[in-house]
Amino acid sequence: MKRALILGTNAGQTDIINYLTEDGWEVHACGYKKEGPGCDLASSFHLVDTTDIEAVTNLAKDIIADLVYSVSSDSAIRTVTKVAERLDLPRFLNSDIIDLFHFKDKLRAFLNENNINTVAFNKITSIEESSSWDVFPCVVKPSDSQGQRGIELIFEKEKLFNAVKIALSQSSSGTAIIEEYLEGIEISTNVIVQDGIVLVNEFTERVVHGIEYFGLPKGHNIPVRNVSELIIKEAGLIVEKLVARLSIKDAVLYIQMKVTKNGPKIIEVAPRLDGCHIWRLIKKAKGYDLRQYAIDCLTGKKIDHNQAQYKNTIKHSLYFYQLKTGSTFKMQELVSPFKLVYNEYRYEENEIVQSLNGNLEVVGYYIIRD
Repeated sequence: MKRALILGTNAGQTDIINYLTEDGWEVHACGYKKEGPGCDLASSFHLVDTTDIEAVTNLAKDIIADLVYSVSSDSAIRTVTKVAERLDLPRFLNSDIIDLFHFKDKLRAFLNENNINTVAFNKITSIEESSSWDVFPCVVKPSDSQGQRGIELIFEKEKLFNAVKIALSQSSSGTAIIEEYLEGIEISTNVIVQDGIVLVNEFTERVVHGIEYFGLPKGHNIPVRNVSELIIKEAGLIVEKLVARLSIKDAVLYIQMKVTKNGPKIIEVAPRLDGCHIWRLIKKAKGYDLRQYAIDCLTGKKIDHNQAQYKNTIKHSLYFYQLKTGSTFKMQELVSPFKLVYNEYRYEENEIVQSLNGNLEVVGYYIIRD
């Protein structure tokens, strides 16, 4: 039996654990503490920190893993890559490209230098270095944190220093970036590259909260509603240019963009499947499974995907159930539409909502056919 080691046990990882189990794999999972639905779904759980490369390498050796993988986690995918390189296991990208995507300052510099997207930004390692910045509104981010931690939209100089201080505190490398605020509709795409060809470039529209919960998504729509097909085509060409510039042969990418008055601009690139369960939205709307494509691509199995076959789509939407950090989960208080295509909760009745973003947390999600 094929044996896989999945790094992480949260709701995102359960998607890939379930797929591999159903596909006949023996699935092991690890984490720094026994927490999350993946602990019980996996064949075995191992108390190993997913950021500890040595420990994960030893675990992979001990269980004789055929595959080490992770989805929805930037930190875990870095460990996955380094372990796979050490043990000569299947992998998509090398550590240099993984690090390019991980460090926001490196990615922004690369995009600018290669004329893929041009966005004004500064790399910051101290509060004092931000004193010369004079473009507002702007966004302050840790260069290497996951999710929305430490990210803030700033409209005036007086609030910049404190935002930089917070961003630096959230960065393991002590680095932050300040970049011009990109205004426009948010879109994202899940990308599958095989043999240097972009096989899948599936765009969804990202529905987001306002300033109060800046950067946090409410959900995703497929197909994209408020952006023309011409703009989506332009965004697709940007993805292809990025893949070509990096000479990527095989990869799974999740790319977030904003459609500005100057065209689509990349916000972030993650070398993994997204953490928003968009694979299920796509499967419900179009019929193919990104989890299958990811594992097939990773293990060298040829993917048969005809993009034209999946062009026409009945409108579907995925929305998150969200509650404030520390609140009590009560199912009856969550409002959902009458007709659901899919529904899932992450908590049991009366459980306390744990901190991930530290403000508004995802406690489940549902999919509707519009």
